[in-house]
Amino acid sequence: MKKNKIMDFFSALGRSLMMPIAALAACGIVLGLTAALLKPQVVEAIPFLQIVGVNFVITTLNKASAVVFTLIPVLFAISIAFGLADEDKEIAAFAGFIGYYTFLATSACMINAGFFDFNSLKISAILGVETLDMGAVAGMLIGILTAAIHNKYHKIEFPVAFSFYGGKRFVALAVILASTVVGVISPII
Repeated sequence: MKKNKIMDFFSALGRSLMMPIAALAACGIVLGLTAALLKPQVVEAIPFLQIVGVNFVITTLNKASAVVFTLIPVLFAISIAFGLADEDKEIAAFAGFIGYYTFLATSACMINAGFFDFNSLKISAILGVETLDMGAVAGMLIGILTAAIHNKYHKIEFPVAFSFYGGKRFVALAVILASTVVGVISPII
């Protein structure tokens, strides 16, 4: 019985990763082709590529396909939360993005606080935040965390005074809190 739950989890995880991986494959092909067409030797050999409009289109496709590779962690956070959610998948995907961005911001706060020396860590600008760069692992971690929180709390009911924050709305709040904890702890470990 327990083995089936583990296999079901990894099967659902694999299915949820198919969309971003498919996007990466397509963008990788476009990125490779456009990079080859932008090489000075190729441009010199094929005069058609020297036309300003043609060069603009190829350069734009190159930049647009390259940006997908910088978004791998956030794509994983969203798609895993979406794929592992039992119901209301769009709420889970939204919470996955919020959770990932919260993780970035709180990691940056921890790094900038000066409590520890984080010089040995890889710090990068991610979605406009100078923070710990954990790559796709951070997106996967936040996506799984978001899906677990979503599946447990998306139907929670509160007393009338707080009922507005129950159900689907509570998911985002719980994910923000959990991602804050993960963001504060992750630079330390």
